[in-house]
Amino acid sequence: MGKGRYKGRRAAAFVFDLDGTLIDSGEDIARSANFVRGHFSLPELPLPTVIGFVGDGVEMLMRRALGHETKSGNPDLPVAPERLQDALSVFRDHYGRHLLDHTRLYPGVLEVLMRFRAFPLLLATNKPREFTDPILAGLGIRDAFARIIAGDETPARKPDPEHLRRVLEGTPVACEEVVVVGDSPNDIAAAHGLGAVAVGCTYGLVEPGRIRVAGPDLLIDSIGELSALFPSRA
Repeated sequence: MGKGRYKGRRAAAFVFDLDGTLIDSGEDIARSANFVRGHFSLPELPLPTVIGFVGDGVEMLMRRALGHETKSGNPDLPVAPERLQDALSVFRDHYGRHLLDHTRLYPGVLEVLMRFRAFPLLLATNKPREFTDPILAGLGIRDAFARIIAGDETPARKPDPEHLRRVLEGTPVACEEVVVVGDSPNDIAAAHGLGAVAVGCTYGLVEPGRIRVAGPDLLIDSIGELSALFPSRA
């Protein structure tokens, strides 16, 4: 692992994660999760605590948010099925109305997407399609991607490499020439399972130490570093 290991290597396609990789969406997600806690008369949690619950889909976010007992800090209390379904409904309604309140592209995203526009650019996110599309459209990057597979469109989400295989369908590239860029251990594990190059982002929603421990092939502190690591096409 190291910043320079893949410098100059030619890639054939890029697969990007969304939350914590292309967009800084943590505050909006956390505020909506806290709204759900309020719906159940639970106290709000600090935003950084809730942001730490992100990355494994909406259902897991709700399980973690509702199962977090503030006095003991226990994040693993069980959530009754009917309570979970109510929470999912409340979250979807609230987040759907507030998903662009504070969410922004990370610095350098537009420049990177433009630089690598001659490549197949793909998006594999555990976020549901109902949230993914309006965010991409609202931030003006929907048309940058040749294919998008959201978390509710595949039975096997990241860290399962099948999620990446789905998004690569119809893209005639070798797995070892695919560059997977993400801020979560799920992204790194999926890339390794595919046999792709795993790029870990230390600037995202996941604590950088967790990314390092996941063992990416290289780490970047800003998305703009991709431009120095992989040549663009003429």
